Amino acid sequence: MLLILPIILLILAIGISRFALQRYEQGITLGAKQTVPGALTAGEAARLFLDEHEATDVKIVEHNAMVSDYFDPERRVLFLNKKVMQGTDAASWSIALHEAAHATQKGEEKKALLWRLGNIRLARYAPAIIGIAAIILAFVKRAPRPAIFACGVAFFLIALVNAMSMAVEYNASQRVSAWLERKLRRHADMLDLFQRILPRVAWRDTGALIRSPMYLLFGMLPVGGRMRPK
Repeated sequence: MLLILPIILLILAIGISRFALQRYEQGITLGAKQTVPGALTAGEAARLFLDEHEATDVKIVEHNAMVSDYFDPERRVLFLNKKVMQGTDAASWSIALHEAAHATQKGEEKKALLWRLGNIRLARYAPAIIGIAAIILAFVKRAPRPAIFACGVAFFLIALVNAMSMAVEYNASQRVSAWLERKLRRHADMLDLFQRILPRVAWRDTGALIRSPMYLLFGMLPVGGRMRPK
C-alpha cells in the first residue's frame, strides 16, 4: 500500500501535465492554418493590444530559444519566437496576444502572475532534479521505496500547485477575447475560432512537468546561457 499511493500520485502528475500539453497542442493545431483577416502579424497585433491598454512601456523582442513566447513582468519585455512574431495565423496571434495580456495585469493580478511564474519554473526544473536524486538514492542507499514515495508525492504536489495557479492564464485569455470582439466583430467565424483556441493556449505551461528533463538539460548546456535574453 505504501508503494501504490506514490505510484498513483506520479501517474496523476504525469496525466495532468500530458492533458495540459494536449489541450495546448489542440489549440495550436486549430489556428495554425487559419489566417487572421488584415495584414497584421502577431507581433504587430500584440503591439496594438499593448498600446490600446496603456502598456506602451512594454518592449517586444524577438527571441528564439527553447524558452520563449513569454512576458517578463520585471523587465516589462514580451519575448516572442520569430515564427510567432511574424505569423499571421490565428495560433500565432493567440500566443502573442495571450502573453501580451499578462502585461496589463496589475495589483493582485500581477501578484498572481508572479506566483504563477514561480510555479512554472518549479515545474520546469524541480521534477528532473528530484528524479535524478531519487535514482541516486535508490541505487546508492538501496532505498527504492522511499525514493519512489518522495518522487510520487513531490511530482503530484508540483503538478497540482501549477494547475491551481491557472486562473491568471484564463484571465489573460479573457482580456484578449474582449479585445478581439471589438477588432474582429465583422468576422464571426474567426471570433468563434479564437474562442476555441485561447482557453487551450492558457494550458501551455501547466504541461511543463513532463518536459522537465529537456529544460534542465537546456539550462546546463553552455549554449543555454547565451540563448537566454539579456
